[in-house]
Amino acid sequence: MASGQSGRESSCFAQVQHCKMYSISDYGEMIADHVRMDAYAYALKMAVKPNSVVLDIGTATGIHALLACKFGAEKVYAVESNDAIHLARELAEANGFAGRIAFIQDLSTDITLPEKADIIVSDLRGTLPPFGQHVLALVDARERHLAANGLLIPRRDTLWTGLVERQDIYQDLVNPWDRPYGLNMDAARRYALNNWSDDGTDIFRPDSLLMSPQIWAILDYTSIQEPNVSSPPLIQKVSRSGTAHGILIWFDAELWDGIGFSNGPHSERSAEVYGRGFFPLLEPVPVNEGDTIVLEISAEYKDGEYNWHWHTRILADNESGKVKADFMQSTSYGVD
Repeated sequence: MASGQSGRESSCFAQVQHCKMYSISDYGEMIADHVRMDAYAYALKMAVKPNSVVLDIGTATGIHALLACKFGAEKVYAVESNDAIHLARELAEANGFAGRIAFIQDLSTDITLPEKADIIVSDLRGTLPPFGQHVLALVDARERHLAANGLLIPRRDTLWTGLVERQDIYQDLVNPWDRPYGLNMDAARRYALNNWSDDGTDIFRPDSLLMSPQIWAILDYTSIQEPNVSSPPLIQKVSRSGTAHGILIWFDAELWDGIGFSNGPHSERSAEVYGRGFFPLLEPVPVNEGDTIVLEISAEYKDGEYNWHWHTRILADNESGKVKADFMQSTSYGVD
């Protein structure tokens, strides 16, 4: 389909429903998440000046591009690889911004702009920021498309982690493989427990945590160079007795000075469109207050995807120093 074809010439909504990743309902949910969108809108309002040139990477239905124009941007380059861009073009026309937005149906890594952007805005994350080509796309955009002293929205994401007690989510993962019809499904169960899951609409309350949250990694998009994410081992004491079922990972986003959002269990207003990452243990582990937790987590980028690795050690807080658990897990052991 030609990139200049309008929604009146063919059904935009039919096109969007068959996008590579998201449906029109998905895009609507992203816009309706006011914790996320209010932060992005305010950051753009603070950043955009009357002569600003803005690059919107992954514009989708064009909400960030439209807001940049509303706040006075002189020119916006809106880049999107899927057919949602046809709807974005129609919405730009409906809002009177068609003359200021150049729509480009391509990947930002495959284009060259006629000028540098003063501001680059994007949200290429999945459930977690290490996702697909997100990091590499921002590195490329910063180095090739951003003007000197230009601004990035977001600036950085801080990833947090903690051991959690959530029997319900754990059972959802393992119950399908619990000898259905008397069949041995242990191999499938092992694969399932070497994959992480988006917790969806489940809300993790602070009392789900068995330890104080720890910063796992900081992705500073103003300086990051490579996509792999890891940190030294995180060592923490169990803060309350319970049963450990998995590791939770969430993030805090910083878009602008004092402007951001979180999808974590301690956030009063969580950006729910992202969910959180739940990394199950190979089996539930009873823990006591004072036990030692050692977490090693890494996300290794390869061929457009991330392999996640998580090594969990739990040591008893008594004279025996008994190793209660020593689980090495990886998505490279699992299946989709």
